[in-house]
Amino acid sequence: MKKALILLSIALLSTSAKASVAAGENLLINGTFDAEQVDFPEFWNPSSSKNVLFLRTGGPEGKKAAIVLRGDGSTSSEASARQQGLTLVAGGTYRLSAYVKTKGFKSRNGGLILHNSGWFKDVGLKALPADSDWTFLEKTFTLFPSKNREYGVAFFAVGLTGEIAVADVKLEAVSEDALKGSASQMAFVNEPRLVPVQPLLNKIPVARPELVFKFYGQLPDKPEAYECLVDVGGRIPRQSVTLHGGKVRVPLAGLPCGDYALQAVLRHKATRKAILETAYPISVIPLPEVDVSGVKPLNNLVSDLLDQPVKADSAPQTFPFCQPRAGWVFVSLASEASLADTKVMLDDAVVITAATDRREAFRELERGAHRISVSGAAAGAHLRVRSIPEIFDYPPCANSQVRENGPYDWAFMKRHILPAVTTLNGGTLPGEALPEAKALGLKWLANFNVAPVDDPAGLRQRMERHAGMTQPQYDGFTSDELFFGRATIDHYTRALWTLKNPSNRLIYTWIVGKPNISSLHTDFMSACLNASKGRGRLLFEAYCHPQTDEKAAAAYLDNMIGETMRRFNAFFPAAAAGTGIIFGNFNQIPIISLEHNPAVDFKYFLDMQVNLVANSPDFKDLATVGYWGTYYGDEELARWSFRLMRHYAVEGHTEMLSKQYGFTYAPGFIKNGDFAEGLEGWTLSPAADGSLRAETLAGYGKNSQGRWGGGSAGDTVCVMTRQPAAANRISQTAQGLKAGKAYCLQFVTADRSDVIEKKNNPRRYGIDVELEGVERIADRSFVHIDRRKGGRYEHNDNVGKVNLNRIVFRAASPAQTIVFNDGKARPGEETVINFIQLKPYFE
Repeated sequence: MKKALILLSIALLSTSAKASVAAGENLLINGTFDAEQVDFPEFWNPSSSKNVLFLRTGGPEGKKAAIVLRGDGSTSSEASARQQGLTLVAGGTYRLSAYVKTKGFKSRNGGLILHNSGWFKDVGLKALPADSDWTFLEKTFTLFPSKNREYGVAFFAVGLTGEIAVADVKLEAVSEDALKGSASQMAFVNEPRLVPVQPLLNKIPVARPELVFKFYGQLPDKPEAYECLVDVGGRIPRQSVTLHGGKVRVPLAGLPCGDYALQAVLRHKATRKAILETAYPISVIPLPEVDVSGVKPLNNLVSDLLDQPVKADSAPQTFPFCQPRAGWVFVSLASEASLADTKVMLDDAVVITAATDRREAFRELERGAHRISVSGAAAGAHLRVRSIPEIFDYPPCANSQVRENGPYDWAFMKRHILPAVTTLNGGTLPGEALPEAKALGLKWLANFNVAPVDDPAGLRQRMERHAGMTQPQYDGFTSDELFFGRATIDHYTRALWTLKNPSNRLIYTWIVGKPNISSLHTDFMSACLNASKGRGRLLFEAYCHPQTDEKAAAAYLDNMIGETMRRFNAFFPAAAAGTGIIFGNFNQIPIISLEHNPAVDFKYFLDMQVNLVANSPDFKDLATVGYWGTYYGDEELARWSFRLMRHYAVEGHTEMLSKQYGFTYAPGFIKNGDFAEGLEGWTLSPAADGSLRAETLAGYGKNSQGRWGGGSAGDTVCVMTRQPAAANRISQTAQGLKAGKAYCLQFVTADRSDVIEKKNNPRRYGIDVELEGVERIADRSFVHIDRRKGGRYEHNDNVGKVNLNRIVFRAASPAQTIVFNDGKARPGEETVINFIQLKPYFE
């Protein structure tokens, strides 16, 4: 019998817990400098963006993040990154530690220190050498007094010359009084919580009826002094469950399959004083036994469930198979010939007919035994069923702002995206696209803007009224977006736990960064994964930045994606089964681009990312893969992205797709294409002395070119000053091309004075390229003039605009000389060029 479910509510009844920390616990928040999708690590305050820099992978071992202070020795060269709000014990013993690196470092006063309120006194790591590689330093000390017991940590330098960098900063309480009396900003997230962790609330198997909660928070008494009273609407006797090892294990034996409301009160046994009260909707379900003897894993993402030749017969031929988990399957009927009455039925639904594109289908199935039948098959037909992940695309039918790419409409999607997608997010499905998408079994999720995340009740109301919850064309919505580095994530957690979802629509949550606060982040993950009766998803924004070489890129991806998945599973059991790894496939200069380094072929780098997920044991049982940013990718990358999804997430391959096309991480055709090393590698033909030079234009790569998260990448340029009598020329000869193969040459140009003066004056700039003897592919080549009035970043309306020059050509010989000239510029005009890139083109 089904009952009306009681939505979760938490009443905090006691917050009188005294401060205390564990031995070895870091009193600082985010001492590892996690900073996904933000310019600077959360919980750290930089004094300025000019002198305080953040390196995502510049720390020890090339993996750890680092904060760098840089100065020129002037009296104004003061820089700092600080974290305050610590409550410590005067007279207690503490240890401050970090990895430190210096380069030409001099300072009147500087280092990594702990200070009292008002900074009248400090202690820490201050006697530092001028030059050193990464070195682990620590200082143990007895703490001096401070007003209201308030302290702060500062990484600072006054009158700074050179550089000083820190990584992995840690402050620990050592003595007994320090352990008992210390607290940090973590205190405000350490309120008592009872978080369901295993299994999912609405997926409790009737054969193993138990629900495990984890308790977080500080208790006034020892844990064994407390009990948890659990009631399930009187359906089974009220129970008193002991809090043991931080967990509450609730036996539910005797509950028949159905929906219930579980209520729990954590209280002191002797005084019966309640610490918290909570209620959750739960479901006890039959969980079918799965015969995996016929399941053949191909990679982490795909398993063959049925690989069956089919006879040429008009009568139905039926085959059983087993789906090992609830999720998506791929069905295909391959044959050289097609008969008009061909039909494939999955259980009782027709999924393929003779008119079905490619005679393929994607469908969702519950875990357990299923059957598939084929009738009207042609000779030589072959039936295949595979278990696959959910494959995600944001957004459908949304054109690139670089119109020269051509339309990314439904016709484009049919050809390039639909062969490898199950779930669409945002965008539009105009005309026949919507009914066709629904007929194909695809899901369509609206996009919900979470901000502002300041009021749980108001946020919940906005979610309940959103189009994804109310309009019939949608199957739910994605919440865009949450950050592990922001304490306001808890407001979203509370809103989601109390959300009314009577139609059980899908609720997916975009998340940035790695979990690091057990109480706050486990509660958040539980709310997200338990949403939609256990069908909720955490969509991790794996927007990866290219590195200097392939080895560095592999280490970076292991930390960026691999470590994130390891942390997800450590914080919440089997989190991968409800997680999506969503890659960034946006590389469109000047809109927004992850393709920071012109020496790297982003196609290969993206292949590395999907290959990692397909093969690393860290991603076993992963629920979802896909992309955010298809409309911000150029037409080549948009097509390549979903060819990768087909390769790994449908066909189940393990080897890199790039090998089939001869793609490499760094093609090496052009040297120093961003002029980061001045004019090195270029043959110079200046029209006059000084008419060719290298220069740095601060902020140009980010603001004008849209290189997202690349720091100063793109700020170095070659400046050409047009002379009245002749044009300037720079050239290189690319080696190793293959005659007849297609290549893509890109470069970005701008007017130097427009960039410096932040003048929005878009036009065609006077730098052109000479490519002798090649066959230009005209319909893939263009010069895009950025005429947008608005920009992606704050105050970006008034920036110098750029031209994106793109030439796709077929090579005529292994060597090709490439010459750039400013012949079309006006005399005296200074034009700039960078991001010169030559890479194989995916046809």
